[in-house]
Amino acid sequence: MDETKTINKINELLEEHNVWRKKECLNLIASENVTSPEADRLSVSDLSHRYAEGKPFHRHYQGLGFVDEIEALTQDLMKNLFRAKKVDLRVLSGTLANAAVFKGITNRGDNIISSSIPNGGHVSHTQHGICDVVGLTDYAFPFDYDEMNIDVDKTIKLIEEKNPKILLFGASLFLFPHPVEELADTAKSHDAYVMYDAAHVLGLIAGGRFQDPLKEGADVMSSSTHKTFFGPQGGIIFGGDSLGDEEWKNIENAIFPYFVCNHHLHRLPVLAQAAYELSQYGSDYADQTIKNAKTLAEELHTFGFDCLAEHKGFTQSHQVVLNVEKNGGGKTVAELLEKNNIILNKNFLPGEKITKENMNNPAGIRIGVQEMTRCKMKADEMKHIAELIKKAVVDKKDVKAEVVEFRKNYTEVGFC
Repeated sequence: MDETKTINKINELLEEHNVWRKKECLNLIASENVTSPEADRLSVSDLSHRYAEGKPFHRHYQGLGFVDEIEALTQDLMKNLFRAKKVDLRVLSGTLANAAVFKGITNRGDNIISSSIPNGGHVSHTQHGICDVVGLTDYAFPFDYDEMNIDVDKTIKLIEEKNPKILLFGASLFLFPHPVEELADTAKSHDAYVMYDAAHVLGLIAGGRFQDPLKEGADVMSSSTHKTFFGPQGGIIFGGDSLGDEEWKNIENAIFPYFVCNHHLHRLPVLAQAAYELSQYGSDYADQTIKNAKTLAEELHTFGFDCLAEHKGFTQSHQVVLNVEKNGGGKTVAELLEKNNIILNKNFLPGEKITKENMNNPAGIRIGVQEMTRCKMKADEMKHIAELIKKAVVDKKDVKAEVVEFRKNYTEVGFC
C-alpha cells in the first residue's frame, strides 16, 4: 500500500462527497439534517481530544472544569426547550438511549409493547435489537390501517393481557402523533412506564408542534439529536415529572458504565447551539417542515403516486410515505432516484409482511423534507421536487442535471 496515495484519495473522496450531498443532491432521508455554520464552527475544538466519565462535576478524570460547565449549561437549554426536569446528554445515539432506559427500569423477562417494524417501529424497539440484549419480550401495538395509527381500544386489551413494563410510543415511519394521552392512564394503572422515542420528531416537538409527550403522560422520552432536531449525531434522554428519582438514577447508572464511558465531548457545544436555534426559530421551522411535507404529498398524489393516508391529509410530520410497488418496489425506486441525485430510502409499509422475497425490496419509500426545509425550500420547491420524482420514476427521464441546477439555489442553511 502507498499510504500517501491512500490518504490523498480519502481527501478527494471526502471533498467529492461534500460537494455532491451539500450542493448537488436533494437530500430527502427522513433521519438526516444539516447543522448551521455556527454549529459547524463549534464542532471543531480541543474537546475532540478529551475524555470524560461520569456526570458533570462528578467525573472520574481531571481537567474537565470547563467541560462540566458547558455540559450543565447545555442540559439547562434542553430542559427549558422541552419543559423537562431531568435530562442526560451522554448517550451517543437514539438506540443507546433506548438501551439505557430499558436497562434502567426493566428486568429480564419483562414485556414491552411497541410498534412492529412494518408499522413503523425502530429495530431497537424489538427483539431484533436491544430488547433481545436486555431480555425483554416485545409485543406489537395493534394497528388501525385506516387511521395509520395505533388502535387504542385493542391496545387497552393487550395491556390487560400482557402486563407490559413499558409502553413504547414513537416510530421510524411516523406520520401522525401517537395516542399517548389516550393510553397513559391505562398503562400506569397496570404499573407500566410510558416511554416515547422522539428521534424522528424531536425538532417538531421543540417547535411546539406534532405533540408534547411529557405533557401527555410519558414518564421518559428518548431520542437522537440529528433528525428534525438539527444537532450533532448523538442521543438524549429526558425524564418527565411522573418519573421517580430512583428510576431516573437507575437510568443514569445504566448509561455509565453499561453503554457509554466517554460521551464524545465535542458534541456538547453543537447540541447547545442547535437548542438555542430551535428556541428562537423552532416554531417557524416546524410549521414550514409540516407544510412542506403536506405540499409534497399532495403534489405526488396529483401525479398519480400512491401516497399513504390521503383521507387524513397525508401527514402531520416531516415524512411522506409512498407505496411504489407498481413502480418496481422501494429498493428499485430509491436506487433509480439516487442516480438522479434524489436521495431517500426504501421502507416497509404498515401491514406489509416481511418475507425473504421483499426483505431487500419492500413496497414503500419514505421521504423526509426537514433538511431541504432547513435549506430554505418552501411549497413551490416541494412541487418542483414532486415533478422531478415523477419525471424520473414514471417518465423514466434522466433529471440529474436538472436536480443539480435546481439545488444550486438552496445551499444556505436557514432558521439560525
